[in-house]
Amino acid sequence: MSFANAPSLHGTAATYETGLVDIAPGVCAWLQPNGDWSESNVGLVIGDRAAALIDTAWDLPLTRRILGAVQQRTAEPITKVIATHGDGDHVNGLQLLPQAELITSTGTAADMAHESPGGLRRSYLGARFLRTFAPGPPRRFGAYIASMMDPFDFRGITIRTPDRVFSSALTLDVGGVALELHHLGPAHTSGDTIVYVPERGVVFAGDLLFTGVTPNSWSGTVGGWLRAIDKIGALDPSVIVPGHGPLSGAPELELLEQYWRWLEQRTHQALDQGASVYECAREIVFGEEFAERPWGAWVCPERTVLNVEIVARSRATPFRPITHRQRPALMWQVARLHGELQAARA
Repeated sequence: MSFANAPSLHGTAATYETGLVDIAPGVCAWLQPNGDWSESNVGLVIGDRAAALIDTAWDLPLTRRILGAVQQRTAEPITKVIATHGDGDHVNGLQLLPQAELITSTGTAADMAHESPGGLRRSYLGARFLRTFAPGPPRRFGAYIASMMDPFDFRGITIRTPDRVFSSALTLDVGGVALELHHLGPAHTSGDTIVYVPERGVVFAGDLLFTGVTPNSWSGTVGGWLRAIDKIGALDPSVIVPGHGPLSGAPELELLEQYWRWLEQRTHQALDQGASVYECAREIVFGEEFAERPWGAWVCPERTVLNVEIVARSRATPFRPITHRQRPALMWQVARLHGELQAARA
């Protein structure tokens, strides 16, 4: 099932196929254009009298839509569900699969314990209030956060506790199909896990790969992300399903590596000259070189603030990841940069 002409959840024209698509025998992906905030992909592996789902969506209605498409594709029951990491846009629908064994890395299990669906809904209501009633910068911040969350319904969500946790690697049998789970974080998060289907040459990369979308790191250094990219590439997959963006392969993985190396170099140069994190991010995205590079056309360039922050933190010992409590202050700067970019385009 596909929805080739459907718009993205955020109302933009879809730039690639939408819905559940076949990518190899017994292997499918739910693609959610255009990979913007929480427009995330989901994987499906079908075996004999068993199937595995890889990730869910940010809310229950969208997860139900995905599960409906899965039921039309196969009658095999979902016996296992794997969370590639603990961000809500990949785990908030897990409660709809109570019969399936939930498997995560130790880092993902820890991150899921910090997810707060109730807090998420309160944040959305607060952002809507700011968007409607606040003046100036608070209004801009509220508008950015509310627009990110507008397509979703955060009511009724509960976070599941994993049934099985692994630390480094785990091989599963799903109706005769082998799935290799490799924990490659910290990078995007502390628990980043890929799911490799060796018989089909497919890797579900979670948010270790964003394609056509600016990535962002919460928990790992650029070096950690580059090591993860190397390990994915060493598997030599025929198809890579990114956490956000269209179906990909080695060229997209290599381009992400180039992005991180370029961004790290430019960030160190600006920080060495005394720029703040925000000044550095602004200088990068408004620079001619950024516009000339492929990532100049990627979705969400304002996330550069988060990546510059990570590079800045990597200059200190010990490195300290961005905590959940620190995210709102950084998102304030992300919203500010988004506003400046919109004004420049107008």
